[in-house]
Amino acid sequence: MKVIIDPHTLERAEERGTTEDEIIDVIQTGLPIAAKYDRQGKAKIFPYRKKRQNKYYEQKKIEVYYVIKMNISYNDKNDLLYIRLDDKKQAVINRRVSDDVVLDMGEKDRIVGIEIVNASRRVSLDKLFPVQYEARHAAP
Repeated sequence: MKVIIDPHTLERAEERGTTEDEIIDVIQTGLPIAAKYDRQGKAKIFPYRKKRQNKYYEQKKIEVYYVIKMNISYNDKNDLLYIRLDDKKQAVINRRVSDDVVLDMGEKDRIVGIEIVNASRRVSLDKLFPVQYEARHAAP
């Protein structure tokens, strides 16, 4: 998974004694915590053994709140639209919910992808704005 940290966010984190590597580590291996506004949250405790603001701390707890960008791709040869909601590599089970819609179910029965067959009849691709999509043209 590619992690992109806003420069302003990274600057504020570094001011508080947190590194970019620690933030990425929390996202990849931290424990889930409650989050608002369609975000996800994770936390992890790290050894610290330093003073901060005239107080000694043995450990520091880092909480990270983040969003996962979805990927949308369209195959014009097969008229197939695929929306990937989770970019984590994992085994998926296909669950057909209608003639034209298949869900990819991942860990803990979470939807990680949505496949729409005959997409041009079901979805107006130009109305997906501001999301950009990539049309993959198959070789003839």
